[in-house]
Amino acid sequence: MDRKKIIGIFGGFLAVMLMFTMLSRAVTGASLARVETVRAKTGAIEHKVTGSGKVEAGKEFAVYTENGQRVKEISVQEGQYVAEGELLFTVDMGELEEQILAIQQEMEKSKLQNQDAQSAKSVEERNRAVAKNRAAQDYSQAVDNGNSDVAKAKAAWDEAERNLQELLQHKPDATGDNGSPDAGGGLSDWEAKKGQLEQAAAEAKAAYEAALSSRVDNIRAAARALEDASMQPASDSTSKQNEITRQQQELSLRKLQALKEAGGKVLAPAKGVITQIAITTGEFTTDGTAMLLADASKGNRLVASVDKANEEYVSKGSQVSITAFGSKEPITKYTVASVAENKEDKALLDIVVELPEGVLEAGVRAEVEVVQKSGNFSSVIPLQALHEEQNGYYVFVMQEEQGVLGKELTARRLDVRVQDKNNMYAALEDGALTGEQDIISSSSRPIDDGSRVRVKEQ
Repeated sequence: MDRKKIIGIFGGFLAVMLMFTMLSRAVTGASLARVETVRAKTGAIEHKVTGSGKVEAGKEFAVYTENGQRVKEISVQEGQYVAEGELLFTVDMGELEEQILAIQQEMEKSKLQNQDAQSAKSVEERNRAVAKNRAAQDYSQAVDNGNSDVAKAKAAWDEAERNLQELLQHKPDATGDNGSPDAGGGLSDWEAKKGQLEQAAAEAKAAYEAALSSRVDNIRAAARALEDASMQPASDSTSKQNEITRQQQELSLRKLQALKEAGGKVLAPAKGVITQIAITTGEFTTDGTAMLLADASKGNRLVASVDKANEEYVSKGSQVSITAFGSKEPITKYTVASVAENKEDKALLDIVVELPEGVLEAGVRAEVEVVQKSGNFSSVIPLQALHEEQNGYYVFVMQEEQGVLGKELTARRLDVRVQDKNNMYAALEDGALTGEQDIISSSSRPIDDGSRVRVKEQ
């Protein structure tokens, strides 16, 4: 085989190999993940905390009216500015006059009831006094009668004993005084007489003891009756209660009569803004507040709620931007006056911004934004370039490496430490990256450490 032919065959072989190499590169390149890259830069991390709330009055007046009044007409609406003495609402005069008449009638009934109660009390006191006097007389009489009966019984007993003793002292002899045989008849008579006198003495003693017992019983009964008649009656606060009721009725009557004199009209006690209306036309008023009126001369305050997860980025003195609903012009010259946990939802924080007179009216709803800016970091990257796993954070940096088919671009994992981040950027620990390293921020498909990649064409 001549030289030319060999050279031709070798050249054809090289051409085929070049074609296959180019085809292989094309196939491999088509299968590689296409990535976009960024480089770390110096910058700060901003934390924006947003929320919404309502402007409240720095000082509010409660507007009341009497309970049970039918509302005839409401002349204002929430958010409206009113001057002192301006008409707020009117109540129905017919209902008002009926209530005045009802209270007057109740007061007259209470007056008559009090008179009846006082009369009954006087009669009862007189009856108690009479009963006590009678019981005292009965007691005295029982003592006198008992003493008299005992004295009589004692005298009768003493006399019976004396008669018995006299008989015993004159007992006849068995033979009689003159020794005649008839003396035995005299002794028999004496024995009979003795028996009679002993029985009489015993009966007299029993009568005396009965008189003693009867005196004790009668005096005890009379003493108890006197004690019962002397007992104080149970306390009765009916009169005092009626007096309290009368005073309350008089107070209500004066208020209703004042409302009647005003023609049923309720006026604003001061100039300000209506922040709440708690009554309804045609319905009856209740014991609560009818309206709330914000004092326009005392300034207002904005109370807005934000997520408690952002607590570290909100504090007293933080600059705040306020935008009222329906307005595009933010108010930026005020700061947070206080921060406190929301009383109804512990997952929220309430921030308060004090507003001077004329800035925003009470009742206006507004959005707030609090921005806290960190110092400068040397390595700040977009948040989409940062990856997170259980043990920490990492990024993929792009490296150029020598491969079978030549130089290739490879993704290499690099563990990093995050110093701060928000919803757009992350600040990495100093020295983790250099400003010359290309950091993969997005990829057309999932990649791992060592994955071959190619840069997405712009």
